[in-house]
Amino acid sequence: MYLINARLRAPEIEGRPAPAGGRIPARELRHLLLVLAEPADGIEHIYGEEHPAGIHLGLFIRRPTLDEAESAAARLCLRALGVVPALSGWSLVACGTDLDLALGRLEAFDEEACQRPAIAAR
Repeated sequence: MYLINARLRAPEIEGRPAPAGGRIPARELRHLLLVLAEPADGIEHIYGEEHPAGIHLGLFIRRPTLDEAESAAARLCLRALGVVPALSGWSLVACGTDLDLALGRLEAFDEEACQRPAIAAR
């Protein structure tokens, strides 16, 4: 299983992200993605978090290779952008693995409980 990070950017108004109050909530987006997922996507779980510029997702995908998992995540996100009216004007700005980002988030929760592997520190 692979953890693929995806970032969806909300539409902008006069060069600034649209106010969060009028956007689709992360919880609703997670549900919609699960509904849109096809068996071949291999989606096991989706985590979503709202950010000022949009929504960051963590997609747990069961595929044989990392490339296949990244492709499945991108296809699912693009599928949603193409068919979910609440995502009109949104864009997929990043999709893939990001070890430094994931480790940084874990360290933020409990710096002593998470020690960065030597390979990641390079």
